Amino acid sequence: MRSSTSMAAASSFSAAFYSGIPLIDLSAPDAKQLIVKACEELGFFKVVKHGVPMELISSLESESTKFFSLPLSEKQRAGPPSPFGYGNKQIGRNGDVGWVEYLLLNTHLESNSDGFLSIFGQDPQKLRSAVNDYISAVRNMAGEILELMAEGLKIQQRNVFSKLVMDEQSDSVFRVNHYPPCPDLQALKGTNMIGFGEHTDPQIISVLRSNNTSGFQISLADGNWISVPPDHSSFFINVGDSLQVMTNGRFKSVKHRVLTNSSKSRVSMIYFGGPPLSEKIAPLASLMQGEERSLYKEFTWFEYKRSAYNSRLADNRLVPFERIAAS
Repeated sequence: MRSSTSMAAASSFSAAFYSGIPLIDLSAPDAKQLIVKACEELGFFKVVKHGVPMELISSLESESTKFFSLPLSEKQRAGPPSPFGYGNKQIGRNGDVGWVEYLLLNTHLESNSDGFLSIFGQDPQKLRSAVNDYISAVRNMAGEILELMAEGLKIQQRNVFSKLVMDEQSDSVFRVNHYPPCPDLQALKGTNMIGFGEHTDPQIISVLRSNNTSGFQISLADGNWISVPPDHSSFFINVGDSLQVMTNGRFKSVKHRVLTNSSKSRVSMIYFGGPPLSEKIAPLASLMQGEERSLYKEFTWFEYKRSAYNSRLADNRLVPFERIAAS
């Protein structure tokens, strides 16, 4: 991968590791209250005792690393993404670029062709099984977390969020990102290059796991960026735009980005839990207090997804769906 002038490099991107990331034990009795607090304050938290077997995580990371170590010409047989497949540097279709290569997969893996899967080796069924097992475990964890959120918010319908990602028609996706070492940075001491530019996730919830290479950052309410210490055995949870809307802005969709490393590669695996395309997204009436007004217009996930994918990464994608307050 060659560097591009479109990929920003600046010393201002550096940030100290932040020790205040909420750490939540999913087996603890107060997990639901801690999750709500984290979603209100940061829109981001780390989970342990998550129930996803380490062998599933290690197996999929190993298969992914094998793929990304292939010659570019072989990897390109799985691309370009339309929308699923292999991509390199280009993020979306609106000019965003980063120091990244990736695989984007449908979570309903049967819809991915054997031709695409066969590039991973002699036994594509092995990969299919590894991906399916991992996605199934992570989806179940996401469902559990969403139900704890509902309980913490004292919503009577415990599955009000989880049913959307557990639905057979759920429009969820799975992404594996590889950020190769960036040798140019060795000559630019004290600087960092953007691997994946700042953005929020449009779905309901994102479940992130990476190897032990740093680079992931989130933005605080005051606009300052903080670095998240990596932990290969835990998962990090992002509140997505759709969940922000459903909670009428009570939960915050977290803005995040990834910086490159001069000497180590970073591999991350992200499950994006989305609702069915026809699902209507709007603030939940059960969360509206007194004369509180809805901050957002109702929209279907299909409408929001189409709008989001026609925008640039850094755009505030919710603006077109906000209600204009009466002056």
